[in-house]
Amino acid sequence: MEQRIIIAGSGGQGILFLGKVIAHAAMKENKEVTWFPSYGAEMRGGTANCMVVISDELIGSPIVKNADYLIVLNEASFNKFLTRVSQGGYLIYDSSIIKNSKCRNDINIYPVEASREASLTGNPRLANMILLGAFIKIFKTLSIEKVLETIEEIIPPKRKEMIEINKSLILRGFSIIEN
Repeated sequence: MEQRIIIAGSGGQGILFLGKVIAHAAMKENKEVTWFPSYGAEMRGGTANCMVVISDELIGSPIVKNADYLIVLNEASFNKFLTRVSQGGYLIYDSSIIKNSKCRNDINIYPVEASREASLTGNPRLANMILLGAFIKIFKTLSIEKVLETIEEIIPPKRKEMIEINKSLILRGFSIIEN
């Protein structure tokens, strides 16, 4: 089993953090993992994406050419990476921001109003956590418990007030997706 994931959006949307949480949770599940971040020169507003590969065996390359899963938080990344989803793959995107109607009929599509949901809780900048929860429900390889444990471990002590907020948004995203 090897699963290839691309996560893309703008700097400041928590793209790299989202990938890091997935990678760490996969390690807790005793999987082989690579996490490969890529971002523009700008801190906020520039491009940001990362690639995560999760496998039961050694991973040959951290580069994802064709993704099994694409998680997208902005329109530009949607347009850029949509063609890289493998046939039968999964697209999970923030439909609060991405209004693009051109899509593919050979992939599984999950629009999630992540920014809207995060805003309802007073945390509009944490749409990434809503999408993380949705991804975990769809992905089925990682347990929600391991993801929540990972949040507790990788959020630094100076930001500990964010732990419960992040966890509640992950659970909200998890509950949005039906079985």
